[in-house]
Amino acid sequence: MVILNLEEILKREEIFEREYVFKPEDISIPADVGDLIQPVRVKVRIDKDDRGYRVKLSLTGEVQLECSRCLELFSKSVIQDTVKHIQTYPSEEVINLSEEDLDVSFAEDIHEVVLEDLVREEILLSIPMKPLCKPDCPGINHGALILEDNHSDPDPRFAILKNLLTK
Repeated sequence: MVILNLEEILKREEIFEREYVFKPEDISIPADVGDLIQPVRVKVRIDKDDRGYRVKLSLTGEVQLECSRCLELFSKSVIQDTVKHIQTYPSEEVINLSEEDLDVSFAEDIHEVVLEDLVREEILLSIPMKPLCKPDCPGINHGALILEDNHSDPDPRFAILKNLLTK
């Protein structure tokens, strides 16, 4: 786990820049979303801004997803460049969010960041809610499913029902 103590790092240098490679098991996205099938390469650049820290992430990887129409597995490249602002939680009970607030990650302790958490969040945001293997995916071939059912052995639990139909 890569935990960055931003306060200490930025005391020594004005801008923090590094590259990391995370194994799929380090990121651990939920199994019902997909599987990372190769290491994720991450370039990170962190500097201080007026409200907290600005984190620029550039990541590349590949995830295996299930098509929501045909249910076939396919791989999708994840190439994400984003800028996140890390700030403490607002003190007001009611806040109005602006468009620029959508790129803010609020944290209790803004001085320590778990890099894997930021990378996981960006990967999950890059995966579509309804992934498609190709834009014009026709979906499941229902005719093939019917043919498969006709060639399978009848379920013995329904034999009694078949006897009722023949009387």
